Amino acid sequence: MNDDTMHTTPEERLAAAGLVLPPAPQPRGSYAPCHVHEVAGQCWVAVSGQTSRIAGQALAGICESDADLQPARHAATVAMLNALAALRTACGGELARVQHVVRLRGFVRSAPGFGAHPRVLDAASDVLAIAFPQHALPARSALGAASLPDGVWVELEIDALFTPPPQG
Repeated sequence: MNDDTMHTTPEERLAAAGLVLPPAPQPRGSYAPCHVHEVAGQCWVAVSGQTSRIAGQALAGICESDADLQPARHAATVAMLNALAALRTACGGELARVQHVVRLRGFVRSAPGFGAHPRVLDAASDVLAIAFPQHALPARSALGAASLPDGVWVELEIDALFTPPPQG
């Protein structure tokens, strides 16, 4: 029996890897945490930017050199868990309804000259691969930013498709 058989839901696979989804983050401004639009029997969701926060506390820092990769990658993991928590809410509490995460946009707070943004965001992609091992990785953008909210290391946006709830 392989690991995918033993852990059948994305949440179970994450937990087996020592990762736990937090409660869905609450908006910190005048925006929707996500937008869901039904198209041709599927739901498309855009999840608003989710930052590297644990229980509302910012994981702050700036990438200046390779020495900053470990804390920045940890922050990318935290931001992806927050994004998946928001996605789970959009899916009616069931990440198993996700058919594909099609886009990941990542912003890494970094100094001029830092160029390892993709290495930071690989940690976020790794979380997706754990949660959805049967899915291809999404298209991804890795961007540097001089400033992010509260000085966080990372902010992520995801777009996904999921099956709508059964109508009854």
